[in-house]
Amino acid sequence: MGLADFQPRYFKVTEHGDIVVVRFGVSHINDEENIEELGHEMFLLTEQFGFQKIVLNMSGVEYITSSVVGKMITLHRKLHRNRGKMVVSDLTPGVRDVQDASRLLTYFTHCDTEEDAIADLRAHEDFEGDSTVG
Repeated sequence: MGLADFQPRYFKVTEHGDIVVVRFGVSHINDEENIEELGHEMFLLTEQFGFQKIVLNMSGVEYITSSVVGKMITLHRKLHRNRGKMVVSDLTPGVRDVQDASRLLTYFTHCDTEEDAIADLRAHEDFEGDSTVG
């Protein structure tokens, strides 16, 4: 199954080269059963599809629970272990409050816009590739 065939329940994905952008389609992510499925769908992006650069665009999300934050942390760790990177963009006030209370505003890389997040990941790629020793 290719990414074009991937039909996640809770978000839409778009590819920008080797970067994938996740745009959530639900405004309140708080049902425990849904959170397990949401986590599984997010993890497939790296585990099955091999993406190592992921933008989580939160513009449509008004509220998340700590369980969702846990899934974000797990995704971040999976990517970090493989020299990948996750950037969170377009925080709404409700999501910003949860991340601030959890002290995650300094843990995750945040950008104001999706475009800035993509640019940040491209800069990360340039940095990672520039490992020549003179």
